[in-house]
Amino acid sequence: METSTKPNEPRRALDLWFEDGNLVIQAGTSQFRVYRGILAARSSIFQDMLAFPQPPDSEVVEECPLVCLPDAESEVSDFLKAIFIPEYFPAFPALTTSDVIVGCLRLSHKYEVDYLRRRALIHLSSRYRTTLAEFDSRVCSSPDSAPSKAMSWPWPDVPTFTLCVIQLAREVDALWVLPLAFYDLSTGCNMPKDSPKPRIGREIFHGAVHNGLPTSLSAQDQDSFLQGHTIHTRAAAGDIMRFLSHPQDIEGCTSPVRCLAVRLEALEKHRADVAALSHIPLRVWGPDNWKKLEDVCPACLAGLKSTHAKAREAFWDDLPNMYGLPSWKELRQMWVAAIGNSLLCSRHLA
Repeated sequence: METSTKPNEPRRALDLWFEDGNLVIQAGTSQFRVYRGILAARSSIFQDMLAFPQPPDSEVVEECPLVCLPDAESEVSDFLKAIFIPEYFPAFPALTTSDVIVGCLRLSHKYEVDYLRRRALIHLSSRYRTTLAEFDSRVCSSPDSAPSKAMSWPWPDVPTFTLCVIQLAREVDALWVLPLAFYDLSTGCNMPKDSPKPRIGREIFHGAVHNGLPTSLSAQDQDSFLQGHTIHTRAAAGDIMRFLSHPQDIEGCTSPVRCLAVRLEALEKHRADVAALSHIPLRVWGPDNWKKLEDVCPACLAGLKSTHAKAREAFWDDLPNMYGLPSWKELRQMWVAAIGNSLLCSRHLA
């Protein structure tokens, strides 16, 4: 909540206006009265900034030094609340929001608030996992349920958010986020025209506005997207679904003619779904779809499941390379260096 006397005058942010505070920070038209000692203890950048004596003619607000920041008002608000109101941005796996994560991560990185940067990275990484098994389990609890161990924030159904994530990951050097972020971007770009979910297109190359702030991909990331998008697009029909028709004969099959007929019939019935779901190759054939193959022999069913799983693994393993990124092993090492083993099974580092 904020108050002001005139429309264009700075406004007090009442939830961050401590009457005994000794420093006023302004971002945009909002002013926050906080404690300089606490801020300096949390941030080496603020510590250095506040160490300089104030010139006699420095502007003050209610006898407190005034520091104006060039950062977005909403992000400064989230950042300061995370520091001065601990319950505002709790540690994983407590639930939070994407906007709070973005604001806290960007400014904790910029102002070197290490504990907050790590906390924000863990929350962000709870969606952007580095193994296929973790990808398959990424879900978010609802606000009324217990926190999920998989993902601590709901996905904002806004296509420009992925642009924001890619830009931010580059900014804070969280490269392990990028393979799945590019996957999501390609998914949003390939969304069927009749889909109720919003699509993304020209914004990839011309930038957009997300949460009131401009966001865009660098020329490097635009090239990376184009490089991987073609492979992504053809993967569903060309690679992931190939198991239904190749090989025609599966070792150990007890009824080759019938089993092949069942497989081809399942492929034909699923053809429309493949077209509709080509933008999400890792989801194009889900657990419920195996019911279409109930009439194949046990040897064929086992062989088909194995072949399908290997195709998904192959796509996953190649995902970083598609977008010109380091291997999953290197990205997982970056993850561990930045946030430790949180969310990550150590056996996947091998």
